[in-house]
Amino acid sequence: MTSRPGRAFAALLRVLLPLAVLAHGALAALATAEFAATGWPLPTGLDTGAVTLVLASAVAGLAGSAEVAVRAATASRALRALIRSARQPVPPVVREAAAALGCAARLDVVAGEDAFAVTYGLIRPRILVSAGLARALTAGEISAVLAHEREHQWRRDPLRLLAARLAAGWGWYLPAARWVAGQAALRRELAADRAAAGCAGRGVLAGALLKLASMPACPAVAAASAARDGSRSLEARVAQLEAGRPPRQRLAVSRLLASAAALSVLAGACLCCAALSAILPGGVL
Repeated sequence: MTSRPGRAFAALLRVLLPLAVLAHGALAALATAEFAATGWPLPTGLDTGAVTLVLASAVAGLAGSAEVAVRAATASRALRALIRSARQPVPPVVREAAAALGCAARLDVVAGEDAFAVTYGLIRPRILVSAGLARALTAGEISAVLAHEREHQWRRDPLRLLAARLAAGWGWYLPAARWVAGQAALRRELAADRAAAGCAGRGVLAGALLKLASMPACPAVAAASAARDGSRSLEARVAQLEAGRPPRQRLAVSRLLASAAALSVLAGACLCCAALSAILPGGVL
């Protein structure tokens, strides 16, 4: 594991990853134009290898992002099917807590013994809870859970985290990319916990968190949840509640070095591809 260098690289990757995806896609279009203009292979083996690498990595990235998009769409359909088939009136204890928090207008309840709460929807997110939640938790714990979900709702976390997963899917061949996406989800969970603890208290939130963690997860809700690593997320959330501050998250040295090496090779190929476009007969740009 690593500390300051790993965190600095992760922060840089988190900022640059969306921009890198756009630039990579543009260079892949350029690589396609270069092959169309000159045929395959290009004048030198280095040129051919560089342009082929740019194009192949972009195709792999597109496939990775498409897989993420398909999974997200499938999870969304399953969640909305659950809402259509099992919607029911809001229990009084949930309605009172939601009204106090100002989120009653964008709250849905479904029947079922499973106890859960999740924020769903990309543009105008809503909060979905189960009837089982009202039976499993106390009134204070319900308020803590709703305050947590309200933070996700206010910050439009479903949309933000989907964008992070799509970018990480594009760079799936970088060992650090999935880690960065996972950290984005964990940071939002920790931020929502801090907001909920400010409203209901750390002890109440901890009680609700541990109760829900001990219960079976609803498959449709688990698929739609932003937190992909449930056990690691739970450990970090409990650690924050105990210590009063977020736990330190570190990137393994092996992932750091492998990602840096892969990015260096790909960056060199991209530069070669861009330079080649300027010297081809007639130009490509």
